Amino acid sequence: MTDRGDRKPDLRRVVMELLLDSRDYPTRRFGAAVRAAELGPLDRSLARQLLGGVLRRAVQLDAIYEPYCKKRVTDDAARWALRLGTLQLFFLSQVPEHAAVHATIQAARPFLRERTGFAHAVLRSLQRKSKQETPFSTEFSRRRLTVGRRSWWFDRSLFADPKKFPIDYHSQQQSFPVGLVRRWFDELGEDAALMRMQALGEAPPVWLRVHTARVTRSEALAALREANVEVEEADHPRFLLMRRAGIELAALPGYAEGHWAVQDITSFEAVEMAQPKAGERVLDLCAAPGGKSFAVAELTEGKADILACDIDSGRLARLSPEADRLGHTISVEVGEPYQCPARPVDLLILDVPCTNTGVLHKRPEARARFHKDELHRATTVQNLIRKAVQKAYLSPEGQRPRVLWTTCSLEPEENEEMAARIAKHAQYRIVEERRFEPDGLRAGGYAAILGPEPVE
Repeated sequence: MTDRGDRKPDLRRVVMELLLDSRDYPTRRFGAAVRAAELGPLDRSLARQLLGGVLRRAVQLDAIYEPYCKKRVTDDAARWALRLGTLQLFFLSQVPEHAAVHATIQAARPFLRERTGFAHAVLRSLQRKSKQETPFSTEFSRRRLTVGRRSWWFDRSLFADPKKFPIDYHSQQQSFPVGLVRRWFDELGEDAALMRMQALGEAPPVWLRVHTARVTRSEALAALREANVEVEEADHPRFLLMRRAGIELAALPGYAEGHWAVQDITSFEAVEMAQPKAGERVLDLCAAPGGKSFAVAELTEGKADILACDIDSGRLARLSPEADRLGHTISVEVGEPYQCPARPVDLLILDVPCTNTGVLHKRPEARARFHKDELHRATTVQNLIRKAVQKAYLSPEGQRPRVLWTTCSLEPEENEEMAARIAKHAQYRIVEERRFEPDGLRAGGYAAILGPEPVE
């Protein structure tokens, strides 16, 4: 973090630093960053809104400010500063206009340097040349921006013509990359693609997996409600659904006691499909941070032999403390890329790296990263993993485990096509497969169970 000296921590500068640091997803580093900056609860809340807002709405924000730029903005610092200012001007009603412009430019100044004047001029043009309408209007115009019950009229066109350029229009309105919108329109058709984008545009709820060996779901629900948490029973008997995210989970009743853990229902149901059994040897090969390993432990009442392996030692380090909190016994091993631990396996879990298109509501930064090159990179990694496990565990000569292939992607190349490739090259068959479609509550993803074909 930037040295602050005795100055008050600047929440907007913290957000800018997160956005410009390419080491990891900024949402993953948010907690550590705001603690290091010693932000108070209100500043922390606004910082979370700013970070999530610019990541989720980046395409739409670009469409709003770009008509006021004389040339294309290619500098990362200028782009994020303009997105931050635009977000506050039109999407966060609690932020005064002068703060949206002045405070943003001041926070971004160390990163903008000689581009400070340019960014300030663009935001001031947006402020001066947009007129808030009374009453507000929801009627579409290329010059109108409507946000909830507020709307603005601009002195020039912002958005694409929906009749002439429907892909560009929906990309801007839903704030998804053009290439991804085109893919989904081609695959699903317009109506289903729009439903998917709308579901992935909503802030996700928090799914709580109740550790039923320690507490009943009713007891966990009653304790949380007594603490004024907005929580309800989910359709699945092991889960509660907490509608309001952003709560400090570790302070809630039942957390310290290991009565529940956070896990999306899609992730858990993928493990359920594999039907792990007591006494089985389970290898979770891409395990960090451990959700599927914990699901196996609870579905087998702690009677499976589980090894959680991952190449990311930092993320894997979070698994053991969580296992201790929940009372699970899970072996942990840091692996080498595309190398497999030598051990007998009954169930092999491959929750492989992917493009994350099924969880864009939770990982909004992955929106901007999606591109055909990113898809190619993801499938290349998946193929390397597939070949490594095929050599180590799926050979017809040895004891062959059943396989759970799962991703949090919605792209066929990473899912159905990859499962079919395993079946073809390893003499396996697809026993069951399921595409999980996001619906505003659950995340999207895919899971396939593969079993060995009988050896003649």
